[in-house]
Amino acid sequence: MVKRENKSNHPLYSTWDNMMRRCHVEHHPNYKYYGGKGITVDERWHDFDKFVYDIDNHMLNGHLLYQKGYHLDKDIKGGKIYSLGNCMVITAEENKRLGNANRKKRIVAIKGTEKIEFESILLASEKLKMSRRNIQLRLKSGGETRSGYTFRYIS
Repeated sequence: MVKRENKSNHPLYSTWDNMMRRCHVEHHPNYKYYGGKGITVDERWHDFDKFVYDIDNHMLNGHLLYQKGYHLDKDIKGGKIYSLGNCMVITAEENKRLGNANRKKRIVAIKGTEKIEFESILLASEKLKMSRRNIQLRLKSGGETRSGYTFRYIS
C-alpha cells in the first residue's frame, strides 16, 4: 500500500479525487452526469491507497495512468460503478469520443400536431435549417422558434 504524508502529491491522486467528487459531491459541476445518474465508486476505492494498489497491481495497463494522455474509464464495459472489474485504461482521445457519443441526446421537434424525432441537435439543425444554438436555447429555456417549433429531449 502507498504510505505518504501528502497523498495529493501522488500522480494518481487527481484521477481518484475527481472520480470521487463527480460521484459523491452534489455541488460538483459534473455530479449531474455521474452521481446524479446513479454512478458510484466501489467501496474499496473510497480508500486512496487501495485504489492505487489495484491500479498498480491488478489493472491491465494500469501503469499507463501515470502518463499524460490516458484516462480511467468505466463506460466501455458498461458499468455504473467505478471498480477494478468495471474500469479500464483508455486514451484521452478515445474517452473524448466516447463522451461525445454518450452525450448525444435524441430530441423531438414539435409544431402543432406534427412531431419529428432526431438523433441529435445537429441533425435537427440540418433538416429544419435552423442554427444549433437556436435549438439548444429552445431546449434549455422553452419557447417557440419563429417557424413555430418547440423542442424536447426524449430518451
